[in-house]
Amino acid sequence: MTIREDADLHRAQRAFRCVLDAFAHPGTVHQLVPAPENPASPVALDASLELVVRLFVDQAVTFCVADSESDAVAAYLTSETHARRVSLRDADFVVVPARADAQTVYEAVAEACRGTLVSPEKGATVLVGCARLADAPESGEVSQPAVHVVALQGPGVERENRFAVDRVDWLRARDARGDEFPCGIEIVLVDPEGRIVAVPRSSSARRLADPATGFGADPASDLAPDAATNPAPGLDPSTDPASMFHVKQSTQCSATKEQMFHVKHSEPVPAMPGASGASPRAEISVGAGCCPPAGAQQGAPTQSPDNATPAAPVAAVAPAMPAAPAATAASAAKGVR
Repeated sequence: MTIREDADLHRAQRAFRCVLDAFAHPGTVHQLVPAPENPASPVALDASLELVVRLFVDQAVTFCVADSESDAVAAYLTSETHARRVSLRDADFVVVPARADAQTVYEAVAEACRGTLVSPEKGATVLVGCARLADAPESGEVSQPAVHVVALQGPGVERENRFAVDRVDWLRARDARGDEFPCGIEIVLVDPEGRIVAVPRSSSARRLADPATGFGADPASDLAPDAATNPAPGLDPSTDPASMFHVKQSTQCSATKEQMFHVKHSEPVPAMPGASGASPRAEISVGAGCCPPAGAQQGAPTQSPDNATPAAPVAAVAPAMPAAPAATAASAAKGVR
């Protein structure tokens, strides 16, 4: 082994370790060992992207190049790695050079193989070249041309990891795919300076800044809202006919004078065997002092707040269990004897 081959081997080992760290910490920027330019490589393929491609692509996998000069790049990679070139939807690895336009990047990410539920490992890995990657500080102050801040959440992320990148066409295509885990694709972003960011299929990614207005004045406001104070929007059970429940506002509470809510089941409670007629609706009251006194009949008018006696909260008032028919009881007794 020559000195050059030994140096290339150690550079590849360190680069592979760097990529592993990037996948272990999604959304964080990692630095590859600088790779020397290869005079034989096509212009569209910079040294950093070529180094990452060589880590993954060999004769055991397939690849596709998404670029206007895809034939030249594909021919070079085939001769260097002995990998087989296939169509975009069948490729194990998709190579997108940094000079590719936005439409090309979008199509490459949108049409990459997602795998199947039986074989999710068949999902493709898309290697996307970028002009620049950078860390995104909490203040959101990064230099041009990195004008987009992307935030990642998911496994391997304590709260949220952010990075800055010059393009987000890959992110729009990833959002449009709608993959359901475990199916999906992995994305590795690489810039000419050797900085890389991994975006696994298990991570959720979103863009924080608008390139038309620059970075947000308060990046903390872009964080995911707290579910307790900002619940996610959904169907209104009071107006949606398909909802199982409807909510109505009650009168003033007899004990606290505050407004409470009664929840009534929208369907009658199924009749018990042997009972005649439809069962009354079960009513559930929420809050102390707003429930009918024990023993009160279903549907009876509520006492006025002045003479009402607070009673212990009752979770539910349901119809009493009907007595078993005499014939059934007699048959059971005969069987016991």
